[in-house]
Amino acid sequence: MPAPVLRRFPVACPAPLGYTLAMRILCIDGHFFLRAFRELGHEVLGIGPSCLMDVPVDRVLSLKDLHDILNARGFAPDAVLWADTCKPPLVAGLETLPWPTLAYSIDQYLNPWHQSYSAGFDAVFVAQKDYLPMFEAEHPRPAVWLPLFCDPFVLRGVPPGLEPGGRDIPVAFVGTPDPGANPARKPFLDAFERLAPLTRVCGDYAPVFTRSRLALNQSAAGELNFRVFEAMCCGVAVLTEDIGNGLGELFTPGEDLLVYPRGDAPAAAGIALAALAGDKLEEIARSGREKALRRHTVEARAKTILAWAARLAAQGAPARRLRDIAAVRARMANAYAILALDEQLPLTPEHRRFYLELAAAVRGG
Repeated sequence: MPAPVLRRFPVACPAPLGYTLAMRILCIDGHFFLRAFRELGHEVLGIGPSCLMDVPVDRVLSLKDLHDILNARGFAPDAVLWADTCKPPLVAGLETLPWPTLAYSIDQYLNPWHQSYSAGFDAVFVAQKDYLPMFEAEHPRPAVWLPLFCDPFVLRGVPPGLEPGGRDIPVAFVGTPDPGANPARKPFLDAFERLAPLTRVCGDYAPVFTRSRLALNQSAAGELNFRVFEAMCCGVAVLTEDIGNGLGELFTPGEDLLVYPRGDAPAAAGIALAALAGDKLEEIARSGREKALRRHTVEARAKTILAWAARLAAQGAPARRLRDIAAVRARMANAYAILALDEQLPLTPEHRRFYLELAAAVRGG
């Protein structure tokens, strides 16, 4: 494959080297940044499970499969981004690519294989700050805290929300009511609803949150999840767990959002009732929304990723990774073994056998 080519082009993303770059970016698995990259002036090819991808796939691709797709489309990437979808990776062999490669681990608390898998990239972004030391210790490549974000695009076509005092839903929860990975959710919501009003909805959050005064959030493992940012974007005051993972560094409780002790439904209900009876919800909602839109949008995260891609290319990071390929593959083999042996993953026997064979092949060099 051709070596990466960096082209000068006037786009809205300031690179860290004093100039800006238009790049060809290959996005694998997660579709989160496709539109943002394109709106910033870059050419993008997406390969992954979503129908939003340019090449939707529902099976694991070999390295040859990937190169066949790139050759058929005449697409020579300048950078590669693998983004977590909380599912096993769909493309094997990314550690061998000659372009700057970046990984974005979102649900590392549910996927311990991420730590070893991230060794195959030139840099890894970690959404949950408390897990960053684990990635830093895994391999001598940059590990960077990059929190989750909101996407204001989802509000296009949604009727403008009312100010919190005029909204007709006191408290809303939008999400899967009883997810398998979060057995505490339903009991928590049931207990909350016995003490305070609660509207529960599955599906699209924007039409609900733009009518709500409070957005109740509950996490699987104390993670700082998408819902905090998404609800703020909709202009609703957020009531979420008092957790780590950088929450207090991004937002100020009592000013940008409200917090309750994790798992404490009576406390959460009491805080909600007091807030609904008070006069500060509108101010909190406005402060949270302004901060989310100013600092924590998908465009802001995309600019960070693009700047890192340019930096890694200028530093020759792919060549360093390829020189250290034996150590990289040893860690990648561990990731594939975890995937093959994790009985909680909904994989077919053939899929598990593929990862076991891949682990053995990678170990063998």
